[in-house]
Amino acid sequence: MRALRSKLTYANVISTLCLFLVLGGGAAVAAGQLGPNSVGSTQLKNAAVTGPKIKRATIEATKLTQLAINTLKGAAGPKGPKGATGAKGATGAKGDTGAKGATGAQGIQGVQGIQGPAGNPGAFATVLISPTVDFQGAHPGLAAVERKGLGDYCLTPLNGTSIAHPVASTNWKGSAGDAHFVEPLAGGEVQNCTAGQLEVLTYAMGTGPNAEATLSDSVSFTVFAPAG
Repeated sequence: MRALRSKLTYANVISTLCLFLVLGGGAAVAAGQLGPNSVGSTQLKNAAVTGPKIKRATIEATKLTQLAINTLKGAAGPKGPKGATGAKGATGAKGDTGAKGATGAQGIQGVQGIQGPAGNPGAFATVLISPTVDFQGAHPGLAAVERKGLGDYCLTPLNGTSIAHPVASTNWKGSAGDAHFVEPLAGGEVQNCTAGQLEVLTYAMGTGPNAEATLSDSVSFTVFAPAG
């Protein structure tokens, strides 16, 4: 120890201190003079870059691995409210008419329905006045005819025959004289006949400027009462 102290002179201490400063200062200068892009993954030790050393908002999502992205993904949030119904879209163009399909097989005949009630056939007859009052030939819908007075005839319809809208005309061939007039009392209205009978009045037209029509037994007539 005494031998070491004997060799420590002022010059030796100063020399050693200068050498230390030169070496330390040179290392600091070298560290401060690193060129751009000269530090890579080889120069960095594992876990050398920690969270506090990373500046906020400097790492983009594209620089992260899928595992890191999945780790940072949060839990699904609650379901949001249903959105408003969108506006109705425009009607599309009408498509082409499809081809006509094949005719199907004819179905079996159905059961025949029950027969409905007979319809109203109406009534038709020609009444002759000579030699006696009677119908000429067929007289469908009418059962009998009789004279109730001068030019006044009552016709009896069969059951179900409508006489609501009668029409009558002169039968010229079976009448005497030239000018005649026939009046059926419409709608079942009667004067001298029984209710439900058809009454027909026959007239002969007079001659001269002041002539009047008068009831006459000399007029043959045809009567028609359509159904309904």
